[in-house]
Amino acid sequence: MALSSSQKAVLTGAVRGKIRWDAPLSEWTTYRIGGPADALVTLLDVEDLQELLRLCVSQQMRWKLLGWGANILAADEGYRGIVIVLGDGFKYIGRDRQDDEESTLVKNGAGVSLAKLSSWCGDIGLSGFEFASGIPGTVGGGVVMNAGAWGRSMADVVTGIELVDHEKIEIINEEHLGFSYRTCRALVGRKHSVVTGVTMCFKKADPEQIRETIRTLKEKRQQRQPYGKPTCGSVFKNPEGISAGRLIDEAGLKGLRIGDAEVSTKHANFIENCGKATARDVQALMDEIRNKVLQTSGVDLIPEVQFLS
Repeated sequence: MALSSSQKAVLTGAVRGKIRWDAPLSEWTTYRIGGPADALVTLLDVEDLQELLRLCVSQQMRWKLLGWGANILAADEGYRGIVIVLGDGFKYIGRDRQDDEESTLVKNGAGVSLAKLSSWCGDIGLSGFEFASGIPGTVGGGVVMNAGAWGRSMADVVTGIELVDHEKIEIINEEHLGFSYRTCRALVGRKHSVVTGVTMCFKKADPEQIRETIRTLKEKRQQRQPYGKPTCGSVFKNPEGISAGRLIDEAGLKGLRIGDAEVSTKHANFIENCGKATARDVQALMDEIRNKVLQTSGVDLIPEVQFLS
């Protein structure tokens, strides 16, 4: 159900951040797909976030957090409720820094882009986050999905998270996070909480060597993936022991198209928006891929993309 006029009035008076009414989600996702959200709210800080979460509980309003907008397929009909975006107060880097001879511990805001944090690490000589340089997304989203590439993931560097709901601020240390492939088990079932800060540990190293590694990984990504085109990133999770892209390729599905959604000819686990693709186009293509791969390999592919509807 859409927000009522009374709910909109209460929302306007409750938060300090900017409210965009009927905000087209196609402008807030890397897929460039999605209808309007009733309200898209950019929050200033944790206080602003908790006030909104309390309001959503008292007014029974639906909400969803949106990070970088990658790994998201937003419905053509949009979202009936509030889409939350973390603003500048969640984009700090290098807070509460602790150094020893070999490593550095720092806290970073959940709204910081993975690429920006990776670049910062390179500039000051902190190694361990080079893998994230080409991943579209935010630090908070990276924790939720245990984002990774090149054999490494957030699990290798995260030592703790700050988690906020309408009542409290909670610190969860690494031994309780329970990272596994594309999952942080500590966050499963915590749909009413938001990751706001992430403490990470990096190794000290030569800045130029780190920057060179970042350049190399970016070049490899651009060579292997449809870099710069409207996609959500990897569409399906990799089954154990094999890549989803290989299974899709072996099923002969590269270039398969429904509407303006097309299986990338460069990397089969990407679906490109070739112009005016709709969420329905992408979903239909995903269904076709899953059916065909199941027929050819016996593997039922599991979506990695998250659905916002």
